Amino acid sequence: MTHYLRSARALTAGATLCSGIAAYLATTDTPLLALPPVYVAALLAWGAAKDYGHHRRILVEHEQARRAAAVQGPRSTRPPDPTAELHATCCTEAFVSRGDTHEPTCPTRTTRSSAA
Repeated sequence: MTHYLRSARALTAGATLCSGIAAYLATTDTPLLALPPVYVAALLAWGAAKDYGHHRRILVEHEQARRAAAVQGPRSTRPPDPTAELHATCCTEAFVSRGDTHEPTCPTRTTRSSAA
């Protein structure tokens, strides 16, 4: 729970209270007295919406940082290379011949023994 969530909940409670006061004042003999609580309720609701947004942003940033640390490790500064796995794979001839022959451009060129 971030401090933004706590303040957003408090602002929401205040906006609800001001809305109740405005509803009560609207039923009295002077309904114009309901305008200031309506204005305050709107301001409190706007502040609550901003704080809920900040809370969600912080949660997303933490989740993105957690996923990035799990993928690359704590000391990695480079983004992951999506083609790295493709470059490390074997060639088509080795796939067809089960590792006995390789193309000249094959990065691994490891021949399998027929005894294995």
